[in-house]
Amino acid sequence: MKGLFLGAGASVECGMPLVWAFTSTLSKNILSRLDINLFNFHDDESIKKRFVSVFQSETMHYEEMVKYLENWKLEAETPQEEEIVSGLIKQVTECIQLLLLEMQEKCLPKMKFRFKNYFGLEALLEQQGKIEIFSLNHDLIIEELCAYYCLGLKDGFYANREHNYMNLGEFRLITSEELSEQKLDFYEENEKGINLLKLHGSFDIFAIEDKKTYLKSVGNGSLGSFVSAIRNIESKSLEVCQKMQNRGVNELFVNDSSGELQFLRRSLLSGGHKFKGKFEQIAPVALFNAFKSRINNVQELVVIGYGFGDEHVNEVMLEWLSNSDNQLTITNPYCNEIPDFLKIYQAQVKIIKKGLTDYLLSIDPLKDTPERKVQRELIQYLETLSSDELTKLVKQSRSAKVHPQA
Repeated sequence: MKGLFLGAGASVECGMPLVWAFTSTLSKNILSRLDINLFNFHDDESIKKRFVSVFQSETMHYEEMVKYLENWKLEAETPQEEEIVSGLIKQVTECIQLLLLEMQEKCLPKMKFRFKNYFGLEALLEQQGKIEIFSLNHDLIIEELCAYYCLGLKDGFYANREHNYMNLGEFRLITSEELSEQKLDFYEENEKGINLLKLHGSFDIFAIEDKKTYLKSVGNGSLGSFVSAIRNIESKSLEVCQKMQNRGVNELFVNDSSGELQFLRRSLLSGGHKFKGKFEQIAPVALFNAFKSRINNVQELVVIGYGFGDEHVNEVMLEWLSNSDNQLTITNPYCNEIPDFLKIYQAQVKIIKKGLTDYLLSIDPLKDTPERKVQRELIQYLETLSSDELTKLVKQSRSAKVHPQA
């Protein structure tokens, strides 16, 4: 059975940014907001200066920037310095989540176009009956895609449970006890559907009740509904904060169905110390433990858009490859050779120079049409144009005269 492992490159064709493009956007946003209340330097100019130098760096991407801040906290010379840097880490993580959510909203039109070409996921499900998808991405593209094709999806969280947050939307729930005991809700043998396991948190996963319970927001099945459900929660939190004239960092202030003030803690996980126990993280460690066990459900793991930059993930893949029957397929149009750490198992590793779109098309090529091919080629051409060239092309199109046939 094939399983999919998704990194940032799997989402780029739907409009989400790659690491360096996002780093540029994040740095510009942070550096332009240094003198507002978004970041609290406690009037310590030396800390502010060092913080600024991190986000002016041209050699670190955003994960490395967060890792730098984490190491800075670990090496802090005074408790006050440690406390200030700890707050800055939370504030930067919040910026990352909010910017990614905004980008996710803007890419909905592109998602709609791409989804028309993603029928291969439906074909793979028909072939296998069940698909395991492991994702490092925080976005909601897989949730939206499964809704688009009306494919059954389970993510470990339990549906149809009572909760006191109906005023905010619909949620699936799981308790910390269920997580620790690995009692997650997934499709099992002889059941049909897609199992999605998100290892690094997500826009739609929140911790409540001191991490005793986790909520996962649910859309209504229409395209964009999973994304709009998160924006609705964020907007309601903003209303509460404006009334209170107060806000939290990396958590949402909301009123539950009974009007009581509650706190939803965002789960996005970034930096260089994931799952090492050195920093508090909202994304449950149990989800990563589930990955370590559920990867054994697949015999071929198709890795799409992952640059093999997470050591904790790579260790699991190496352990999985110790079974000589398992095959790792790297799907990346720009990958020319097997990463060094995988060369010990190179006979079990192959490279396919495709992105997500082309890979899914290869599963069910007979369903492709000439019209779809032309559309994809046009989009690919437009993506090669600079903003000035694109603007010029639009102006030419608008000014072109239509000549009626004689």
